[in-house]
Amino acid sequence: MSTILDRVADAGGILHVLLVFGGYVFLVAPFMPTSLDSPEAALAHLREHPPTTAFWAGIWLEGAGLLMLVLLAARVASRLRVQPGWWLPTAVVGLAVAGVTVKVGSFAPGLAALEVDRYDAGTVTALLGINDAAVGVAAALDGAFVLLLGLGALAVGALPRWLAALAVVAGAGLLLSIAVPALDAVQLLFYGWLLVISGWLLARGGRTAARPEPAFA
Repeated sequence: MSTILDRVADAGGILHVLLVFGGYVFLVAPFMPTSLDSPEAALAHLREHPPTTAFWAGIWLEGAGLLMLVLLAARVASRLRVQPGWWLPTAVVGLAVAGVTVKVGSFAPGLAALEVDRYDAGTVTALLGINDAAVGVAAALDGAFVLLLGLGALAVGALPRWLAALAVVAGAGLLLSIAVPALDAVQLLFYGWLLVISGWLLARGGRTAARPEPAFA
């Protein structure tokens, strides 16, 4: 990657948080129903809040934020390539790509639900339900890639131990929050780690990483 793209990838965690939260919370969420418990109320909300330019801008920002997560995963995983053929870096990037693919794929049914003149209330809420369900699946994949990345970094010393350990905690916490919805606040650890890893990469990560022999070699 070019130097500019490297720095964009280094900032990927920060950009992911800003773009996804900014795009969805401020631009997309106002147009979407807050609950699907009442199909009729959800349909009425969509009819009263047709998508505008701000909504579509939010969709594009959210998509760009998801791409930033893949760039960050690839950037950090490249530090784990301490020997040819090791499967872990590829697995980390593959899980990150899978998570983004699931989330982007969920855009289609969510956007189809906006065609309120074509569908009844039950169909609209079913389409939105698919979109909501994809959030949990994508989060589980994100948690798996961060957990695996942290374990790999601990094994080969590719990151400071505290930063690798934080990745393990953040990834495990995200998986736990999906399994136990009452612990959804634990997801904040994941977003905190994204900010911290990007801050570290921007400040020091551009330096040549040490290449110690893996502990399992």
